[in-house]
Amino acid sequence: MNKLQSIKLEALDLPVFKEVRGKDWVSFGDKNLYPDKIIDLYNTSAMNATAINSITDAVKGEGVANIGETIVNTERETLNDIYEKIALDYVLFNGFVLNCIWNRGGDKIVEMYALPFDKVRSGKLNEEDKVEDYYYSSNWSNTRKYPPVRYKSYSTTDNKGDNASQIYYCFSYTPGNMIYPLPSYVGALNDIQLDARISRYHNSNISLGMSGGIFINLPAGEPTPDEQRTIYRDLVNSFTGEDNAGRLFLSFSEGSDLAPQIQTIESANDDYYTTLETRISSRIMTAHRITSGRLIGVRDEGGLGNNAEEIQVAYTHFSSTAIEPKQKKINKGLEKILYYMGIEEPVNVIPSTLDFNKNIQGEV
Repeated sequence: MNKLQSIKLEALDLPVFKEVRGKDWVSFGDKNLYPDKIIDLYNTSAMNATAINSITDAVKGEGVANIGETIVNTERETLNDIYEKIALDYVLFNGFVLNCIWNRGGDKIVEMYALPFDKVRSGKLNEEDKVEDYYYSSNWSNTRKYPPVRYKSYSTTDNKGDNASQIYYCFSYTPGNMIYPLPSYVGALNDIQLDARISRYHNSNISLGMSGGIFINLPAGEPTPDEQRTIYRDLVNSFTGEDNAGRLFLSFSEGSDLAPQIQTIESANDDYYTTLETRISSRIMTAHRITSGRLIGVRDEGGLGNNAEEIQVAYTHFSSTAIEPKQKKINKGLEKILYYMGIEEPVNVIPSTLDFNKNIQGEV
């Protein structure tokens, strides 16, 4: 009897936030490394990175009006420097983190720093469903070498002594998540992952000169189950996955010809990948609330035409749904901290100046 085996690629599941016995913090997804997965998708999907960078550029605009050049810490970072960092984190993760340091009397914040969102984990909820502590590690995959450091959750009262250095953890609420946020584009994460995999697949095809999958039949009889698993594992590790451009099918059978039989399985045609990539791009832009690819430098296949007025209408919608809500959340959080730094002026971002006619004429 022939036995046929194939490979299954798993979808990207939503993270589970759970308390772990013996740990002071709440696990942020599988192995407490969900933020690392979001960063990986940002670095490997060109469409996702383009969308995030474009949104971030629009969120930070030309900087904060009037108070943007105010020095906010001993490293001489300005408010604009801080805004640029937390804008990217907020677009990428749907949250940002500030480290606030109070003076000895606890009546004024004297320094403010932006901490990388992926380096911070939440402590467990208390009886009032509030987080009292946060933990910072430069590498959550190796907490023995990089032990987490405890910080007091932001408080205007319990802010003296060891609690003078605090973490202000700001994120947008999503149903069912009281501790960590999900990215605003969470519905497209599988498409983003697929975008990265297709890119690696095509690159491997070109590099190796291979296109189809491979079917291998070993007709010298059936090995034992353990031998089959060993042979299959070795072949899979050598030839399969998007980095090796293809799938491999392996069977064992009785036969007079002892030589292995290898047959190439033709891959899908170019139209299939073109359609798939168009679908992926559309879903990624939809998840980021981008109504026209032209807004992020991607030429549309249809949709809005070259009319500058239509593009401007698309940008107005993009600004009101994808940009302004993020700015409001960031600005409101910053204003809380700046108030205790003695700065009561509202945080207003100077919008980026766009010439829609110039952008259209400059397209290739």
